[in-house]
Amino acid sequence: MPEMSDPLFSSDFLRRLELVSIAAKKAFVGTMKGEKRSTRRGSSVEFADFRSYTPGDDFRRVDWNVYGRLEKLFLKLFMEEEDLDVSLLLDASTSMNYGEPKKFDYARRLAAALGYIALSNLDRVSVTSFSDTLRAQFPSTRGRGYLFRFFEFFEQLETGGATDFTASLRAFAQRAPRAGVAVVISDFLAPGGYETGLKALMARGFEVHIIQLFDRLELRPELVGDLKLVDAETGAAKEVTISDSVLRAYRRNLEGFTAGLRNCCMKYGFAYTMTTTDAPFEELVLKSLRAAGMVK
Repeated sequence: MPEMSDPLFSSDFLRRLELVSIAAKKAFVGTMKGEKRSTRRGSSVEFADFRSYTPGDDFRRVDWNVYGRLEKLFLKLFMEEEDLDVSLLLDASTSMNYGEPKKFDYARRLAAALGYIALSNLDRVSVTSFSDTLRAQFPSTRGRGYLFRFFEFFEQLETGGATDFTASLRAFAQRAPRAGVAVVISDFLAPGGYETGLKALMARGFEVHIIQLFDRLELRPELVGDLKLVDAETGAAKEVTISDSVLRAYRRNLEGFTAGLRNCCMKYGFAYTMTTTDAPFEELVLKSLRAAGMVK
């Protein structure tokens, strides 16, 4: 069984996670009462509107003060607090095995932390790993009673295959029973691009959160001399000579790539943050993701 590079979380960090929640800018229709405001009206304490009485309605919801003034029956409508669907989409392609710690280990710890936050707030949580297709999936679950199985799922995840955002995210969007918040964790290094796949989530009604993850050496390589570089996903090899000018060109291209994803997120209203595997984990979850509007 694959193992994480270190224990998931300390008990102190778990207690701190319980003080935050997954942020959603819009309301989604839920299935059970939870912590998020729904578009439906039910019987919670926050008043929303009136409607006329129709035969069969519950007389306990009649506003008798209005009846006393107008001699007409009206029912009180309230905003109902319901559970939010949180879908964690985790890139499990072979390129995520790079680095120390591996990008994939850092990414699945991050997904586990976000899932713990959601489960602690009575939201519904699912996890789907993907590469060129959908891989392992933890089904939509609600409640802290599933935490052991939830964390165990991350321990068993494995990587493999190339990255195909279009095929994977389209397939996920088509199968999703309900929309909610979709958190995509990846390096986004995909030959076929990422925009079409992300737009498929948006078209299905998801509010999309993007976390782009790199190893420090991907941002600032320390390579030099004549080398043979091998693509981790395709196995394609290329002999290159690494010089200062080549490294400068690489950094410019990478900065352009990350700027492109950031601009894509701004265009469609996705929350976005970029991080590296050497970033302090607790600071990322409790500060950086709050600054990005992903947790509150």
